Amino acid sequence: MNQDLCQEVSTETIELSLQDWLKQQAITTDYQLRYVLAHAEDGVVWGYFEVESGILETSKQAFPEYDFPTLRLSTLQQCRIFGEAGEVLLWNSNGKWRSRLILQSQVSELLEQEKIGLIPESQILWGTQGKANGNFTLLSDGSQGLKYAAPITGITFSQDKQKQYRPLRLEVHHYFYYDQDGVARIFLSRLVSLTKEKIYES
Repeated sequence: MNQDLCQEVSTETIELSLQDWLKQQAITTDYQLRYVLAHAEDGVVWGYFEVESGILETSKQAFPEYDFPTLRLSTLQQCRIFGEAGEVLLWNSNGKWRSRLILQSQVSELLEQEKIGLIPESQILWGTQGKANGNFTLLSDGSQGLKYAAPITGITFSQDKQKQYRPLRLEVHHYFYYDQDGVARIFLSRLVSLTKEKIYES
């Protein structure tokens, strides 16, 4: 089923410039993927593409006063470029970089043909308070004391510190099919977007 949904992406030029390779995958004539989520040896890196300029801004650039990881190939383990239109996944397999693309247009076609099913998930992210700068918000969590910067702004936080409400969401789509025994099996998942929940306080 993976082959019906995924397209292999060339990584031949990635050693020359990771930033250029990411831009080539994120901004095309057919689609634009604004968000970047990378896992590296030294931590998590969030990124945001300005589609008009093609500039990739990372959490470290948005808040240089904090010791956030740098996005670089030497420490990178896995990276996702994603948006409503699709997702590019980059990962290292036995020292070799591999990548695949999922397009929402192909997903919609398979859903319409009832070849696959979809389970949407809204994951709650850490962050009970925040400070915006440009396209990013510096988030901190009262109960954990951790800080990170995510590429989203306009978040409304609860003024009641006792509630510890976390409004940030990572939207994920899980795809499943039915095997020969009629059992539903999730075979692939992708990131879709970052969203924020509204707070209704009395």
